[in-house]
Amino acid sequence: MAKRKIDPRQMTFNFSFEKKIESYIEATQEIQEAISSPPAAPEPMECEFEASVEIAAAIKRAIRETNMSRDQVVDAINIYFGRSLKAANDDPPGSRKPLTIHMLNNYLSKPAEYPIPAYYLYAVHHVTGSLEPAATIVAPEGGKIATGEELRQMALGKLEENITEMRKLKRQLKK
Repeated sequence: MAKRKIDPRQMTFNFSFEKKIESYIEATQEIQEAISSPPAAPEPMECEFEASVEIAAAIKRAIRETNMSRDQVVDAINIYFGRSLKAANDDPPGSRKPLTIHMLNNYLSKPAEYPIPAYYLYAVHHVTGSLEPAATIVAPEGGKIATGEELRQMALGKLEENITEMRKLKRQLKK
């Protein structure tokens, strides 16, 4: 039998394909198990002071992750709401007085005495780019926050599930 030489332009077979399929199957099984497992029971807060402390801690974590100073966060929140001293002093006022660093420090350091108003969470989420405060709020009820990327992945997962179901039905109809 003659030995053939392999053409150097010929592509080699990618043997990692089997590994990719195995990891895909494992990930699919993990997702299906997570979907079928019952959600954890909600953990109620003992009192509103505990909730205030949890929210303040989440905001602190979000700020820490951005590497922004609190002064920068205050400025960004005021820009987000369009707050300025001039707008606050207009007749009628165009906005509330700007947030100060002292008030932000009170909200974050003394949350039982100065609970942060909920509308600031909009600005905190926008400024920090973190959904940590919202995740803290929904976690006691067993909820989770999904980012835009995670929502797209879930939509792809649902599409994949529907395609699999259609293939099963197609096989059954062919029998």
